[in-house]
Amino acid sequence: MKSSSYCAIVFLLGFMLTLTYATIGRENVCRTVPLKNCTFVNDNATLCGNIPTCSVPYDEFVTNARLMDGNAPRVEMSFPSWANYKLLQRGQRFVQDHWFSFSLAADMGRMANMVNADIRDVAMYTGAMSTSPVGCAKILASFGAKTMTWAQDLQVAPPTIPWNSDFLQSVNRIRWIHIKLSRDLLSRYRLTGVTSIVDPATYENITTNDIVWDAFHQDLVDSKIPAESRLAPPIVSEGDPSSIPFFNQQSLAYFQFNAFTYPILMGKTFGIGAVSEDDLWAYNHLSAVIGYTFGLDDKYNVAIQPNMSSLREYYSKIYDGMVIPSLFHINKKTKVTVENILVATRIHTPAWTLQLYLYRIATLLANVPAPNLAKLFNDQDKYHDNNLRTNVLPKLLVNPAFRRETNTKAINDLIKIGRVYYGNNYTTQYGRARDTFLTPIRNV
Repeated sequence: MKSSSYCAIVFLLGFMLTLTYATIGRENVCRTVPLKNCTFVNDNATLCGNIPTCSVPYDEFVTNARLMDGNAPRVEMSFPSWANYKLLQRGQRFVQDHWFSFSLAADMGRMANMVNADIRDVAMYTGAMSTSPVGCAKILASFGAKTMTWAQDLQVAPPTIPWNSDFLQSVNRIRWIHIKLSRDLLSRYRLTGVTSIVDPATYENITTNDIVWDAFHQDLVDSKIPAESRLAPPIVSEGDPSSIPFFNQQSLAYFQFNAFTYPILMGKTFGIGAVSEDDLWAYNHLSAVIGYTFGLDDKYNVAIQPNMSSLREYYSKIYDGMVIPSLFHINKKTKVTVENILVATRIHTPAWTLQLYLYRIATLLANVPAPNLAKLFNDQDKYHDNNLRTNVLPKLLVNPAFRRETNTKAINDLIKIGRVYYGNNYTTQYGRARDTFLTPIRNV
């Protein structure tokens, strides 16, 4: 696989190289500290017998989570009290071993996030994601640095000196950016009374590639996706700042979902072969912990479920009820933002055309044929599509040596890109956790 193809898939999210590890015994990983205000369900089929369940029912998540602040107070520089460190470590190692596949899945999830009005509009407000290819490239490299840290900085016990933790330094800096942005946006709203946070002048006059977007939409329309999964979900509509916080529990959970969920829901689609339920449970615990550190309350942290069966059912409801329907309702702001992200990506990875990206959204994420998009392929699109479908993904499923080689190549390419924007800070875990932000954030 060409270097550009490796780079493209890892550009959003980065993770450490594959490590081999011994299986962690059931008796060593089960949570011993109960979650406050949570019930427990005994499930001997999973890694731990007693699993907390805090997330509200799906219907309540849809109706209420968007109204709840996502920047609620936290004890700074801390993991949740319910974090199980051996389970967390096992989840980190799972992602290391499947990092290329995880990154490809998250790359698809990025599209779903950019259709969510709350996530997209905050990204557009900052300017770089929707109007500046170079600024966007810096942000994408920054995302990669953070996720490398979350997998690389293995957690074995609560940090004795939290401010020395690369993991906590990374997630807390992101949370501080969220808090600052939220305050700026709220102040702007109170001063102006303008509910929309995106100036129409920043996107209305930009010409988008509607030939490609129309082909994508037509492929969805022609698919067998049921009618109930085509109705516009509330997440595609702008919210009123007087009642909907700029960083709310639903938008944080939705970002978490699209970054972490697809290896659980459709792992084989992304080249993840036979893995144990215990490994997936540990991986999901990593997602739950990261969600907490970003600001998710336990009741809206969709990764907190009683067992794998309930987890998949809950995730499927979000996928069928929010992700897929949103793809039928893409507006100008989403088109402008996604196209700018792809221009940024092509600075280092020319292979990612709009038609190839949307083709993969349709065929991988939505699992529908995309003949109209395929008709728009150039020769390079055809090569990269064929290479992924017939070579890379099948080998990832069955060949551990190929998977390790692919992971290594992908990480090396990501570090090469990161050094362009952040210099040698991108080459160390310490630097990636602290000094690879587009806007530097310092500890107080």
